[in-house]
Amino acid sequence: MAKIQYYTIKQIAETFARDPHTIRDWINHGCPTPDGRVKLIAAKLGKSWTVKDEWLAAFELRVRPDQGRPDLELEKPNKEKS
Repeated sequence: MAKIQYYTIKQIAETFARDPHTIRDWINHGCPTPDGRVKLIAAKLGKSWTVKDEWLAAFELRVRPDQGRPDLELEKPNKEKS
């Protein structure tokens, strides 16, 4: 069985190059999409939020199902040198 990975708000913010306040907003109010807002599922442990890897993957898929949000790409595409 695969080990479950958990992410902090800070880790997600660094991954998406966003402010931690933005990530908290995605949890509390949702990320705007053409079809409405999509919330990032998270669990509050004490004073900190924790996000399971599967919750983050589901959020990404719902926010950009057709790769419509390149600003949320985890990996930057390699540019070929001419």
